Amino acid sequence: MVCFLVIGGTCAAQDTTVVHSKDSAVIHAKDSTVLMNDSIIVATHHRLSLKPTGDFDQRFSFIEDQGVSIWGYRIGLLFNDKFKLGIGGYFLDQNTASVKLDKKGIPLRQLTKRLYFGTVYYEPFLFRKKRWEMSMVFELGYGKAVLDSVNKIRGRFVTTTQYQDFVPGGFGFSANFIMPEIKHMHFLTYMGVNTMIGVRKMIFESDLRYNYDGWYWSIGSAIFIDRIFTDIFKRHKRETTR
Repeated sequence: MVCFLVIGGTCAAQDTTVVHSKDSAVIHAKDSTVLMNDSIIVATHHRLSLKPTGDFDQRFSFIEDQGVSIWGYRIGLLFNDKFKLGIGGYFLDQNTASVKLDKKGIPLRQLTKRLYFGTVYYEPFLFRKKRWEMSMVFELGYGKAVLDSVNKIRGRFVTTTQYQDFVPGGFGFSANFIMPEIKHMHFLTYMGVNTMIGVRKMIFESDLRYNYDGWYWSIGSAIFIDRIFTDIFKRHKRETTR
């Protein structure tokens, strides 16, 4: 996160050079020189703008007809206020038990599934308004599924553990609502609500099958780190131009 802060603090939107002469004007750019007569010349050089982003990413879904919560966090960079590129990490614990019980009411078979996976995501914005944002989310990752099964055999409980490699993919839509400024409390505009809906697909998995495909959705609070850095940069630019 320190690296993101350093990169975000050093970014700039554009550099402008103005030269005015009655007879002639000369502009020297990094890669070109422009000559004009009796004119005002404005040269604009666009530079790459990078701002850090990050948010909690709790997703709700159904796996094998059971409601689950997939917990995660994403960090990345916002490029020129047009798209995000970053990484995410997620985990899931799911417990299932067989219907058949023994005389004491203890399940004869119990299965615990744990998912750990990371993703790389690309998130281009469809539009960005003062109070609303909407984007598409493309994801590709790699992870491990750990299955612990407990079976009662001849009066004894036997535990076995199996591991599975898998490659998940996903596509979805994300929407943000940004809070308005109330009574000059500008910090409120850094907070809001995030919603997301999408579909996930297991692109590859080993012999041990895990039914991961399906829909997911999420809704929760959000802090817009990129907007904080936008205001910091604007304030710094005003101070340096005084």
